[in-house]
Amino acid sequence: MSEAIARELMAQRFRSYLPVVVDLETGGFNAQGDAVLEIAAVTLTMDPEGNLLPDATYAYHIVPFEGSKR
Repeated sequence: MSEAIARELMAQRFRSYLPVVVDLETGGFNAQGDAVLEIAAVTLTMDPEGNLLPDATYAYHIVPFEGSKR
């Protein structure tokens, strides 16, 4: 499959938006006391068969706020 066809398939499937998977690691479910510990994002690409595959990965550790439960 050509690059142009792959781009067209991606545009049709996602209405021209770039698909991104986001993962958020927290110390719990209480926003008042549980900190965000890590955030990661993975952009996706499409292979010639139309399968989505991981492309670029970005991951960051977050310094918890003072007094938070880690």
